[in-house]
Amino acid sequence: MKDAILFIVHYIYALLACFYMFTIGALFQKNRKFIYDICVYFNYLTVKNRMGGIRTEEKNNTDIIPEIDLSEIISAGGAIDIRSPLSMEGNISTIELIVIDKLVKIYDPAKVFEIGTFDGRTALNLACNCRNEGIVYTLDLPKAMASLTKYRLLTGEYKCVYKDNPGSKFIGTDCEKKIVQLYGDSAVFDFSPYCNAMDFIFIDGSHAYEYVLSDSQKALKLLRNGTGVIIWHDYGVWDSATRAINKLYAEGGIFKGIKIIKGTSMAYLVAGAPVPM
Repeated sequence: MKDAILFIVHYIYALLACFYMFTIGALFQKNRKFIYDICVYFNYLTVKNRMGGIRTEEKNNTDIIPEIDLSEIISAGGAIDIRSPLSMEGNISTIELIVIDKLVKIYDPAKVFEIGTFDGRTALNLACNCRNEGIVYTLDLPKAMASLTKYRLLTGEYKCVYKDNPGSKFIGTDCEKKIVQLYGDSAVFDFSPYCNAMDFIFIDGSHAYEYVLSDSQKALKLLRNGTGVIIWHDYGVWDSATRAINKLYAEGGIFKGIKIIKGTSMAYLVAGAPVPM
């Protein structure tokens, strides 16, 4: 009987909370995010894809960019150090983590730039696999700036922004000293101190169309003498990111060299044909 009464109390409270959320509460962004999540829960608007990410129901055109087999890009290089191998929502998959670790070992970058820190899992792996004196710069959007961005974030991205401890995975580890945490909106962030100095760039910030295009152009400026590796995450997962990367490829120039790594949701570009050291 006690449990039944407690359930009824919770039920009434939930009803009142829902009434608030779907009336006055809908005026606030954080509540609109939960309304969106309810749609996701009941299989409306979004579906889970095979990689564990979220994409729109609209069919992505993923036949534009050629694919490259894993064996063609990670056949060399030394042993890798895999940290925090199990993934959670918002992370890259375990196989993607292995691929990135391997590529870092192969290209041996002195300086790495990551757009989109989230929990720091990828930054940690980038740091522990680059050279001993290597540095990883990782840029994240503070939750206080979530409603102040230059371009509109996708609704499903807010849950990755509203976190208390960006980079929690690398804090307190032996590799923390190799990681520099930066904060800001990548569309307006001052990248000038880091331009023409990076060897390896991982783009996994906002997947909004405008942000992917903007981050990609910023990545070109970051590359040391126009040479290095750029990797984009969630190609074929988020429709807006897929369209943006397809546009870059279709426009030609340096982006004509983009390839999709089979078995992953990562697009891959070797700019200026760097020679692994």
